[in-house]
Amino acid sequence: MPTPRVSVIVPIYKVEDCLAWCLDSLVAQDMPDFEAILVNDGSPDGSRAIAERYALRDDRFKLVDKENGGLSSARNAGIRAASAPVVAFLDSDDRFTPDACRVICETFDQTGADIVTFGANAYPPEASYPWLEHVLSPRDAQYEGYSPDILFKEASRPFAWRTACSRSFLQESAICFEESVKYGEDQVFDFAIYPRAKKTVFISNKLYDYRVARSGSLMDTMRQSDEARLLEHVKIYAAIVRDWRRDGLVEKYPNDLAFFLCEFALYDALRLLKGNAISVFAAAGKMLKEEGCVFLASSDRLEPSVRSMLECALEETAPKAAATRAKLMADFDALRYGRRGALRRVVANMLGR
Repeated sequence: MPTPRVSVIVPIYKVEDCLAWCLDSLVAQDMPDFEAILVNDGSPDGSRAIAERYALRDDRFKLVDKENGGLSSARNAGIRAASAPVVAFLDSDDRFTPDACRVICETFDQTGADIVTFGANAYPPEASYPWLEHVLSPRDAQYEGYSPDILFKEASRPFAWRTACSRSFLQESAICFEESVKYGEDQVFDFAIYPRAKKTVFISNKLYDYRVARSGSLMDTMRQSDEARLLEHVKIYAAIVRDWRRDGLVEKYPNDLAFFLCEFALYDALRLLKGNAISVFAAAGKMLKEEGCVFLASSDRLEPSVRSMLECALEETAPKAAATRAKLMADFDALRYGRRGALRRVVANMLGR
């Protein structure tokens, strides 16, 4: 077996119906020098037997067994077992395109990046929708160091599986997946890697086929209740704050952190019924106090719409008047998308989209 250029980490749990489909996409790679780290996360079905068959017949496939600990735990076990200079992630119900490993490695070789983020296709195509098409379609771009544009203007989030990292970068920055977060762990990972990278590269190549959430999956369940989803977003945000504290990023980029809370939880909460909106704003306010982030609302560089939402959260209430909510949403949309984009969002909000 040649020295692998990329380690592809495949977490495995209860996917016997689609695992072969996933692993066959690695067999079909047009670059042979990869290793596939198949992490059996205590799967109770026939998934392990399928993974073992691939490992027995192809020495590029390495089977790692562990007790069930969740997706983040499985990915971390894969990172520890990886030996190649580049680490990539492939979820076991998805697949790589045949050129994925080659293009990923060539991009690292040509750019010297710490992080390479690429595009993806929705599978099946008819299951796609506008937001998903947008986030799966990054443009070609390079950044030296950190810029807020990486997190808030590029199509960089929220899927860790379409971002490959230098293994030395992960080791030197002590970055891993947050195992206490069971929903939204990819957001925490994205906020950990991008601000710490010396060079980030986006490529428009679509190297991944993403199976749109299966019925009954955790993501599918969260879509059924906006209030539950946003309360989980507050917990995810708290994990990001704790990670940023480690290297002083909270104090270094307070405006980014304030903006993200509005984008990630408070803006959508404004669309909920009054009682549900208050529960989300109250949860956000309590979290800010517990994490010592009350100061975020007092930054002299905050936009008025961001400041207003944070002040409501710290008071553990939400704007009550419909007109006030509508104006806050319109002002925040203007901040995010410009005036034309804000008008389109007003129409979308009126239609409930």
